[in-house]
Amino acid sequence: MKTHKALVGATLAATVLLALAPATSSATTAKAVCSRARTSSLPTPNLTLGVAGAYRYKGRDYSAAGERLRFYGRINGASLGGDPLAVKVFVGGRQVRSSTVTSTSQGCSSAVFSYRTNIWKSGKITWKVEHAASGLADAFSKSAGGPTVYRLASSFGSRGTGVSILLAMLRGKGYYAPHGSTYGAGTGKAVLAFRKVNRMSRIETPSQRIYHLLQIGQGGIHARYPNLGEHLEADLSKQVLTFYNGTKALEIHPISSGKPSTPTVLGKYRFYMREPGTNGHGMVYSTYFHNGYAVHGYVELPTYAASHGCLRTWVPSAVHIYNRIKLGEWIAVFW
Repeated sequence: MKTHKALVGATLAATVLLALAPATSSATTAKAVCSRARTSSLPTPNLTLGVAGAYRYKGRDYSAAGERLRFYGRINGASLGGDPLAVKVFVGGRQVRSSTVTSTSQGCSSAVFSYRTNIWKSGKITWKVEHAASGLADAFSKSAGGPTVYRLASSFGSRGTGVSILLAMLRGKGYYAPHGSTYGAGTGKAVLAFRKVNRMSRIETPSQRIYHLLQIGQGGIHARYPNLGEHLEADLSKQVLTFYNGTKALEIHPISSGKPSTPTVLGKYRFYMREPGTNGHGMVYSTYFHNGYAVHGYVELPTYAASHGCLRTWVPSAVHIYNRIKLGEWIAVFW
């Protein structure tokens, strides 16, 4: 019996050794092939370079000053895994960043690398990656373009690319924002709506965080009742009114709803009556959805709930909102 067990054990051991032998041989062969690829006279490696994190505007890439960008590349034609690469970033022809990164092998003849950094200087980005290898076949240097860095708009009256792109990014997330390159009252109201939705301080000036959230595609609003199709939602906790088509936010407006002593009615209603012009209560272009409750413009639009129960909007937007609301359309009012 013991002899039989010994024979079985020896057979199993031999089987394991035989199974391991080809794998070990294969790994050794692979290393040898990769080693030969490094030392043979291959052509200059081919590089594909790119920059991630920018915002596309009118066919060009832009980035707000201070944003974190990712410079990346793929190297085909040589095994460079673990090799150090020199990365240099220039803005307007002047070097602003320099670093050494390590490439990661993706087989015997390709490698990838990545470098992240914040760019504060405004101007057009160009960048270069270099590899000084011991073998001439692996040495290379390549330059590429990148986004244009712009200065952030800081206050009312600001002008330029920073305003134009801010407005474009706001519109892209559904906020009702004007066109142009000057920071005016309409821009302020769009920024206020963004701040309300994202639970920031309720002021009308931008910040680095607002630019950051918009540039990475965040900061929008989500429908609570998408099954209503084309409809409006008044989120009283955020103090905003949003036009939706299902889940898609079409326009987001800041509002002021009913104060605690005269709260706005909650629930789902259909708009049933329109009243153009300004009535005796100072309500501008009103559309009613339940008894005397309406969406209308008003001369005062605090950042908090302050009305007699209606949903107040900014007077310069009142006619636009009035014309956009359809009789019979749903509105959902909730906290």
